[in-house]
Amino acid sequence: MEHTSAPAAFPERHLLEKRFQEFLEARGLALGDVIGETDQGLGRPALAVAAGSVLAGFGNHRSDLDLLVLVENDQLTRFPIQSHEHGTLIDVNVRQASAVRDRTVELRDSHWPGPATVTQEAWNHRRRTIKTASRLALGLPLIVTDPWESWHAGLREPWLARVVGQWWTVEAHRLARAARLLLDDRPMAAAVRGREAVVAALNARAAAAGQVYFTEKWIGEKLRATGDQDCLALLREVLAPPLAPHDRVTRCLRIVAELAVPRAPLHTVLRWATGVGTALLEDRTVVDRWQLRALEVPRTDLPPAGSDDVLWSGPPDADPPAELKRLFTHDMLWLGVAEPEEVPGR
Repeated sequence: MEHTSAPAAFPERHLLEKRFQEFLEARGLALGDVIGETDQGLGRPALAVAAGSVLAGFGNHRSDLDLLVLVENDQLTRFPIQSHEHGTLIDVNVRQASAVRDRTVELRDSHWPGPATVTQEAWNHRRRTIKTASRLALGLPLIVTDPWESWHAGLREPWLARVVGQWWTVEAHRLARAARLLLDDRPMAAAVRGREAVVAALNARAAAAGQVYFTEKWIGEKLRATGDQDCLALLREVLAPPLAPHDRVTRCLRIVAELAVPRAPLHTVLRWATGVGTALLEDRTVVDRWQLRALEVPRTDLPPAGSDDVLWSGPPDADPPAELKRLFTHDMLWLGVAEPEEVPGR
């Protein structure tokens, strides 16, 4: 069930400082060592935040430290650096401050999932933006300049929990839809997608309880933090090997339907996957992926490769035509979901 009103469990500053200090002491690091990593010669930091699983409370002795640095540099988009200078891994991500700010505003205010965002590129962009916003919100500011202190505080408002929960709800249904389409021809792959769909639904449940850290691999720790024993049992169930994949997929689809209820029915949307090429012959189209493998489709009306045209869309209980379903099961199509009034039909 999609929840939007529960407050996010953002740690108080004193708890963040405690976690950060314990990380430093366990590795023999000084605060100055970490702050020194914020200067990568790309501009003076407007905001530098220590983040990651350590600050979220899920880290262990193998965890590294994420350092998110925003600089006023119009030529910069993303600049990741891995530093081992002090004997431990520090992942330094330097970002253009204004770009991060603008993407966060769009994340907070835009309607989603709509037609422009049901593409593979836009989907991945939204996931990266939510991940950045979540880590910044849950992190400890080490360097702050005006007006970035108030901007950073704004990330800790209820809208972020709403956005995170909505993402996991929608993603759960996208993965569940993929599992259903794969089941006949690739049952083991369908079982994997079904498991991923349940993990996404459990992340939506955790987000509704205030756990907004945006990494699926920590779902067990999130559920433990919320005391949700029923969902922990479901997680253990779906992580077991799928000895009967058809039964497993049926069970996973039922779990997703119970745990993750979207605000509106989500239509399936099929578009070309990245790397697809097409060649039109007399009465058919040859579709290839990265020029490594190809399929023939008995249709000549498909949109050209590289376009964002919708090949097919339909309600949750509908299947695409057989030839398009075959393209999907062979990884030639990308599957998204969108609210029905926003889906351009074909």
